[in-house]
Amino acid sequence: MTDHEVKPFVGRAVRVTLADGRILAGTLHRQADTEAASPAYLVVSDPLSAGSDRVQERIESAELMTQVEDASTDPAAVLD
Repeated sequence: MTDHEVKPFVGRAVRVTLADGRILAGTLHRQADTEAASPAYLVVSDPLSAGSDRVQERIESAELMTQVEDASTDPAAVLD
């Protein structure tokens, strides 16, 4: 995917399919890095257990994503 294709999903609950086949669910964030040619992205999910920190997965570029879907009705993707 391209940054242009991913941009409308930033700040929203999403389900992301990565090129390696993993599927992530959570809120998509964009990380602008002045040294990088393209921005990195974070998918942030609720903690796996009570009292733990939220889970973050960094995706180095939009090119590593094969699909981004709206997941606003998916409880696994919506942060509490």
